[in-house]
This record gives sequence, structure tokens and C-alpha cells, in this order.
Amino acid sequence: MQNEYEIFLTELAEDEWPPRPEIISAFRSLLDNPSIPASKLAKESMSGTIAKAEKEDPTPHYSDLWSVLIPAVERFPEQGDRLVDFVIALHELPDCDGQFRELNGLSIYLSEFTFNHVDNSSNVPERDIKRQGFINANIFTAKLYLRLPRPNKFGFLIEYGAEVLLRTFEAAPWEEFHFPRIEDYISPIDDDDEEDYNKTRDEELGEVDVRILNGWVPAAAVWIEYCGKEIYKKEGSMGWEAVAFGRWTGPKGWSKERWAYWKKRAAWVSTVTALDRKTRRIAKSMMERMERIEGGGGWGSVNQ
Repeated sequence: MQNEYEIFLTELAEDEWPPRPEIISAFRSLLDNPSIPASKLAKESMSGTIAKAEKEDPTPHYSDLWSVLIPAVERFPEQGDRLVDFVIALHELPDCDGQFRELNGLSIYLSEFTFNHVDNSSNVPERDIKRQGFINANIFTAKLYLRLPRPNKFGFLIEYGAEVLLRTFEAAPWEEFHFPRIEDYISPIDDDDEEDYNKTRDEELGEVDVRILNGWVPAAAVWIEYCGKEIYKKEGSMGWEAVAFGRWTGPKGWSKERWAYWKKRAAWVSTVTALDRKTRRIAKSMMERMERIEGGGGWGSVNQ
């Protein structure tokens, strides 16, 4: 894996807007040398930030860190726990009057570059790689949510899980037969270019095909596996909710009724012939885990 880590870091270093050298250097050690404590590397990665804060602006700025960390999360699942350790260590840095506990920029990065995920069932380039990266990001976010010392200001992290569950079990675009957005997109294609029209149409329809659940279901299963017991007990607002995910007609927010609806939808997913058998198995395992949680249990992985 060492060569893959180096290729990854070299690509980032050669980007038009590269992360600072000390961040690249710290991540080289983070990925290559597990014997170095994550706390030491968190401090090393922020050495330039800390120095600047001491001389100029007392508020630390390190948004370029997330453009290394989250892609590493998505690309290297074997490093997932190590990368969570790193963020916990960053959160606990005492420098800059403890302002690193804010993890500035993390939520913006996750919202704009990770959980804006759009699955496409078409055989698009790198589809499966993107799907796996999204699953890895969900595992990282769930673990970080569980491990950050409480009380903290990061309760919103589980709301990313809520969004994934909503998109998986409450959105059903494949039940529609007319899509104005797609019509507007493909209508300018020349009437004589039937091949391009059909190709573009099929690519766009890949985003509303029931087979997008092959990408969404494993990601949703992550949140039931790691946070299911807490989700089952939660009540009240789950933050942002999209009206477009309109299959759920009950009240907004977390509730046992909504949990029951998701469980019912997981059971339905397990019967859909169009889906991969692995997806159907995950959905069935998720439903069974939800039943165990209701009964006071809930151990065992669902993402198998």
C-alpha cells in the first residue's frame, strides 16, 4: 500500500491549490508509520497554522487539512480508525487557546464534497469506486460521532446519517415516469443525433433508477450498525429535511414511527429483483438488526 499512499499524496501536492507541505508530511507518516502517535502528527500538521496564529491572526485556519483527510478516508478504508484517531487528537490540541476543538471547516467539507453524493446506476466510470468511497466516509463520520468526547458541538454529525437514511428509504424517484429536469437537459440535443440523445438520457435516468439503492443501502446500513441504538431512541429534529424525499408522510424529525417505516422499507429492498444480491442481503440484515435493537440487542455487522 505504501506506493498507493505516495501516489495519493503526490497528486495532492501537485494540485493547483495544494495543501501546505507540513500537512502532506504529517499524512505521509500517518499513513506509512502506525508507530507514530496520531497526537504527534496532528501537532506537526498544524505547525504552520499555530506559528501564524501566534504572530498574526489568533484564529487557526486549516481548511486545506480536510482536502487531504476526507479523500484519504474515502480511498483507504484500512486507515479509517487511524484517521479518526488523528481528528480526535486535532480536536484535543491545546494550542491557539483550544480553538482546534471547533474542527473548523470539517462540516463545510462534508456537506459540500461528501454528503452531496449522487449515485448513478449506469455503468459510469469509477462508479463502484465512488460508491465504496462514500461508504468509507459514512463509517468514518459515524465513528467520529461516537468517539468525540461528550458533551461537544458535533451532534450534527449524526444528521448526515439521517440524510442518508432519508435518501435510502424515503426517496423513490423510480416511481416517477416524467422528469422535467432531465427533459430540459436533453431537449437541446439535435433531432438527428439519436445516439447521443439516447446515451445522455440513459445516463441521466441512471440517477433515478431503483438500482441506485445498490449504492445507498450499504451506506445507510453503516448508521444502523454503528449508531442504531441511539437512532432508535432519538426524538425531535434531525436538522435539515428535504421535502423531495416525500414517501414519509408522518411528522418531521426522529421517531420510533419513522424507524418502523425505515425497517419496513429495508424489508421491501430485500425483495427487489433488480438489485444486487449483496444489496438485498444487507437490507435483510439491516432489518433484522433493527428488530434486535428494538428487543434490546443489536450486535453484529450488517454490511456483509
